[in-house]
Amino acid sequence: MATLDELFDTAQDRLRTAAAAPSSDRAASARQLDQFLSALTESLGLGDKAVRQSAVTKDLLYQLGRAGDAALAAQRTLPPPGAGPTESHLPDALVALHAVRDVIESHRGPDRVPLSAYAYALSTGPAHHYLTRRCSELAWGAAQVASGLARDTLDPSAAAAFGDARQFLSEAALFGREGTRDADPAIGALSPTLPVSPVQADPADRTQDVPANLAEDCDRLSRAAFETLHHRSDHRMSGSDLQQLARWTAMQRLLAGRVLLRVAEELPDEAAAALRESAGALRGSAQAWQKAATAWHRVVDIADPRAHPKLPAPSYEIVRRGEVVRLPQVVPHPATVIAQTAAVRVGQLLYGPQWRPEAATRPDPRGGSEILADARGTGGLASALYRLPAAGWQLALAAPQAVSLARGGLVTDVLERQAPTGRRNHRFRPIHSQQLEALAHPYKAVLPMEQASAKSLLDMAQQAGTPVPRALLDARAHRRLAAGAGWGQADRRSAVGPDRPGLRVQQPQPQVRAQARRRAL
Repeated sequence: MATLDELFDTAQDRLRTAAAAPSSDRAASARQLDQFLSALTESLGLGDKAVRQSAVTKDLLYQLGRAGDAALAAQRTLPPPGAGPTESHLPDALVALHAVRDVIESHRGPDRVPLSAYAYALSTGPAHHYLTRRCSELAWGAAQVASGLARDTLDPSAAAAFGDARQFLSEAALFGREGTRDADPAIGALSPTLPVSPVQADPADRTQDVPANLAEDCDRLSRAAFETLHHRSDHRMSGSDLQQLARWTAMQRLLAGRVLLRVAEELPDEAAAALRESAGALRGSAQAWQKAATAWHRVVDIADPRAHPKLPAPSYEIVRRGEVVRLPQVVPHPATVIAQTAAVRVGQLLYGPQWRPEAATRPDPRGGSEILADARGTGGLASALYRLPAAGWQLALAAPQAVSLARGGLVTDVLERQAPTGRRNHRFRPIHSQQLEALAHPYKAVLPMEQASAKSLLDMAQQAGTPVPRALLDARAHRRLAAGAGWGQADRRSAVGPDRPGLRVQQPQPQVRAQARRRAL
């Protein structure tokens, strides 16, 4: 998925090409230049409407408007554009600029309500200044295009209009760059948010596509976590969904750790030590997720009883009276299916595209050199696997909310865990409030383990000289989510500071306030 930085760079490259080889149809070029400047003006308004535009942004908008008027004046003095196709790269730059709009708008609904945690990253002044700075760079590229048109145009009036456009755009670029030194570079890693709908892994998938496919799965899981945390989805996670989600997530971590250990077998001792350390951190995350899944043992969600204790066969009398009922068939939450798919993808990277978790036998793992070739080195492998704990942190944060929403249908057959009721001769009864707390508590232990795994993988990428721009954006989103959960400020002493080379990221360390548990009745 293309990021904002990549799209802005593509637009800048197309402008550079257009300036070097302008079209022979000047009128068509003037019209395309005006369309590009109009889209550039719209891009400056893509930030949060609640944030007041700075003087630098307002000045850039003013200069872009003047340059657009000059392009229109040049177009009026030239003959109408021809009907044939024009050899210009300005339309390609316009397409890239429209893609910037689509990326930003994908994180908001029709009513401007955020659809992901990353939408909040656009609600700050430095985020607005990032857009202003990148648009000012495009204004400079457009000034070079206008300069080429003014130089090659024979009509004096059109040449003068193109010269005015070049002057306005040059001033806009100059003041835009100088006035946006506080621009937030993390916004450049923003990519389109994907709908929470699973895309199944296929045996025909290429192993070199696993890192990109895994990143998309993690993006879908992040959005599912955000929707759960903020009640933005009509499909709520059931108890069965939460249990299976934790199990598949634990499997992802175990398989990812095995991938690192397999690669470490073919590396020197110093490089292998970092991989083994990250594998150990992922193993800790897997154990934390497995404990969260174990907490659901002997707890059944009657609205979705896919995961339930083994039930005895119905007696003859029950069958004779026709009281045997089938358990309802419930569609699993998409996040559960996506988590399973992500586990399959990591397994494909380790064992090959034909691997499936339900296979009776485990195939021989692929060679470490093959895995590194698909992941583009140890840095690329660390960057790809980092997305797992980054998304898992958000899932663990949202899980207690999902437990609370599902509490009305949770029952248990363990007497000590049942709430006192007047009903008798019932094997399953509603769970006690303390048991509900016991279901949510393990997810809090998952958070620091996921942070440790993410930090270890980022350190591994740093040692390989591979920057992970996404980590800085994740840190912004995680701090915002932690603040929304009512936690304290992050402990930044163990975080990766912005002054460290290769990585500029700070992992949040939210402090969870422990509450005294009430004694059982």
